[in-house]
Amino acid sequence: MEITKESTVAEVVSKKVGSDHVFSKYKIDFCCGGGDTLEKACKESGVEFEILKEEIEIVNTNITGGITIEELDIPTLISEVKGGYHTTISDTFFEITPYVEKVTNVHGELHKELFEINDLYKNVELLINETFRNSIMSLCPIINEIVELSTKSEEVSIETLQVFKKAVERNEIAQKLIGDSFKEISRLSSNYQVPGDGCNSFKYLYKNLKQLEHEVHKYMHFEKNVLIPKTLNIIK
Repeated sequence: MEITKESTVAEVVSKKVGSDHVFSKYKIDFCCGGGDTLEKACKESGVEFEILKEEIEIVNTNITGGITIEELDIPTLISEVKGGYHTTISDTFFEITPYVEKVTNVHGELHKELFEINDLYKNVELLINETFRNSIMSLCPIINEIVELSTKSEEVSIETLQVFKKAVERNEIAQKLIGDSFKEISRLSSNYQVPGDGCNSFKYLYKNLKQLEHEVHKYMHFEKNVLIPKTLNIIK
C-alpha cells in the first residue's frame, strides 16, 4: 500500500503492521477517528506528514512475517476477537485494577486528579465488559449467521439485518464513550507522565494504563474498521 495524504488512518492501520504504535505516539485516534485522512490527522496532531509516513514505513519494514488483518477471513477475525483481544484486555484490567485503588489511596491527597482517573477507569471497565458481552452474545453470532447464509447463497433477511444493525449501533455508542474517557484520563495524567514523587506502583499504573488505552483502541479499530466492513461487503 502506498501511503498518501488521502489515505485514511483506518486503511493504514489495517494494511501497515505496527502503524498503530506510530499513531498512538502522536495521539492520533485510529479507532473512532479512523475515517480521517492522514492530511487531516497530521494537521490536528501537529506532526508533518512526511515524518509520520517515514516512521510508519520503518516500523512496518522492521516487523517481518506479519500478515495484514484485512487478509484474514471472517471466522478467523472473530476467533481473534474472542481469543485475542478479549482475553488480553480482560487480563490487563485484572492486573491494573488493584493498582488504581492503591495509588489513589496513597497519592490522592497530593494528586487530586487520581480520583477522577479512578472513576473514569471504572467507567471504562464497565463499558468494555458491556462491549465484550454484546460482541459475544449478539454481534459475532449474527455475523456468523450472515457468513453461513452467504456460503449457501441464501438471502439475508430483514430481521437478521436489523439484529446486526442494532449490535453495531450498541458497540459504536460504547466505543465513543470509551474513547472520550481515555482522552480525559490521558489529559488528567498529562499523557501518563508520572510525577516526581511517584512510587513504583504509580509508575506501573501509568505505564499499563497507557498500554491498555492502546490495546483497547486496536480492538475497537479491529471491529469497527475491519470486521464490520467485511460483513457489510458480504451483505452487499
